[in-house]
Amino acid sequence: MIFNSLFNRKINLKQSLLLLSLCLFLGVTTSSFKKTETSGQVAGAVRQRFMQDVANLQQEAGQLTQTLQLLEQEQLTLAQAQQDFIKVKQAYKQVEFLVEYLDPELAKHINGAPIPKVVVEKAEYQAFSSSTPNFGTFQPEGLQVLEELLFAESFSQGMAKEAVVLAITFEEKTALLANSLYKQPLTDKQVLESMREELLRVMTMGITGFDAPATVHVLENAATALQPVLANVKEYDKVAGGKAKEQTGKAARLLEQVIRYLQQHPDFDSFDRLYFIKELADPAYASLTAMQQVLAYELPSVAKPVNDRATSLFSPDFLQTAYYAKQDRKEQQPELVALGKLLFFDPVLSANNERSCASCHAPDKAFADGRARSVAFDFNGTVKRNSPTLLNAVYSTAYFWDGRARYLQDQVPDVVANADELHGNYEEVVRKLAQSRTYRKLFRKAFAHAPNSSLSVNTINRAIAAYVQSLTALNSPFDRYMRGQTEALSAPAKRGFNLFMGKAGCATCHFAPVFNGTVPPRFTESESEVLGVPAAADFAHAELDADIGRAGIIPAAVFRHSFKTPTVRNAALTAPYMHNGAFARLEEVVEFYNLGGGAGIGLEVPNQTLPDTPLNLTQQEKEDLVAFMESLTDTTAVSAVPDHLPLFPAKLNLNERPVGGRY
Repeated sequence: MIFNSLFNRKINLKQSLLLLSLCLFLGVTTSSFKKTETSGQVAGAVRQRFMQDVANLQQEAGQLTQTLQLLEQEQLTLAQAQQDFIKVKQAYKQVEFLVEYLDPELAKHINGAPIPKVVVEKAEYQAFSSSTPNFGTFQPEGLQVLEELLFAESFSQGMAKEAVVLAITFEEKTALLANSLYKQPLTDKQVLESMREELLRVMTMGITGFDAPATVHVLENAATALQPVLANVKEYDKVAGGKAKEQTGKAARLLEQVIRYLQQHPDFDSFDRLYFIKELADPAYASLTAMQQVLAYELPSVAKPVNDRATSLFSPDFLQTAYYAKQDRKEQQPELVALGKLLFFDPVLSANNERSCASCHAPDKAFADGRARSVAFDFNGTVKRNSPTLLNAVYSTAYFWDGRARYLQDQVPDVVANADELHGNYEEVVRKLAQSRTYRKLFRKAFAHAPNSSLSVNTINRAIAAYVQSLTALNSPFDRYMRGQTEALSAPAKRGFNLFMGKAGCATCHFAPVFNGTVPPRFTESESEVLGVPAAADFAHAELDADIGRAGIIPAAVFRHSFKTPTVRNAALTAPYMHNGAFARLEEVVEFYNLGGGAGIGLEVPNQTLPDTPLNLTQQEKEDLVAFMESLTDTTAVSAVPDHLPLFPAKLNLNERPVGGRY
């Protein structure tokens, strides 16, 4: 409004110079984007087209319901029903970019995963809470469930009846979508952000078949999903000028290349995902980022996982560790990280002053320990589960194998106080630390804003969490190749990436770029999966491991034997694998998935989320998958072990304790 009033009246030279200086100070040029004349114009055009596409989705949904009713009455063939389903899926892909952005919860009902949904009444339960949260289990609905039915290997009339019910529900959800969006305004900021999100969705999920259980028209649907993104860019190009027009034109050209490649290479198994992401989609994403910046729309200031200024899916700063910090969602100060590092390696936190966090998470083993299960306190057997790597552990919203802690900070007390791990007592730990002049000084420095309460249970947990938060490792040979910093990546690793993201189905649970279970494109939710892991790597005489996993925290049937999906980064260094360390080699892990998980090897796993059908991988393909995972190795960014630990008064007999503990 200020700029409108200034431009709509006569101004003298002095005023012109003042206005020009202001524009330059703000980083805005009057020739870059005709915001004064077109503010909201593009968003309005996008909204109009979007509502037309939603109406088309409603129409196709109604047609599918009628077709399925006729199928149930045996008046139409299954092939005709499948064709109508494909039309509905394509119609949804036309509106996906805004539906997922504006109403992600409704989107889960429309195109959510075909597995039961557990809703916890009180999500903020503590890892060490003894109470059982209230929860409800809801059966899946939407396009993915319909696809599983309509493209099943064998189809029955009972399945036709179920499909009709699902189609009617889907039709109701599309009507709800139209009603909820009818009066909702749309801003340019929302349009620009949703476009970038959609391209991320295609790169990380669309080309993997994540939302296509039958892998029907996966790549064509990905192209369809990007068509409205391209159309929106062209709308901005119409009203842009100067530098902005250069960026909108570039973004349009790159998106056209992305869509063309998807259309020209529709075969799911042979699609070159490595080339597609590195040479086409990632540059297009960078252009959308640059376009949003040059159009002078303010980038979000709220804490969020994705760095809106990152120009590549594989940029080291693509995900912001600050988002995953519980306390303040800020980057942690060096003083706090340094304190946390000392505490991590100091056995003084344990009851016997002989064990530390590093006892089970050793830097030379990529912060794992190389055991199926770690040694328990005082050598009293072993702990319950395998110790996973802490490298890149920060990129998660669920910690421990059963996902019982939401933040790193909440994970620390369970380890310190656990009788099988450090067996510590916080009052005693605080008392001990307070007797060290060095520790008192370091706590006051790290928590200078509250010097009188700088040493406490809370500050101990915060410091250790800050150190673990710093353990990022995103500079592997694969990362450097994807960023164009090197062309050195072996042919087997390249083929392995394509398998990982395609035929082998790994990336439908281990999402790029961290290759863990934190779901793109927003990276705010970490998944667990039911795989049917056996007690040992004897597939011919397999027995299901007795550990019930997440069901021990939330006693839902669908969570029995469900475990957090860990990262496969640095997997070459973190054997043995799975929550119970059942597999000693990556080759065994690959074979387990190749056979269809627990159900595929004959175990009874009622709620297995992994498809139980064999992947039919060749020996070469199995080796290529391992080669790709080995290319994700990076420990160069890991800080060294402390040279020494803080001193205590001689009377405490603590100064001979070794860095990292004795066992």
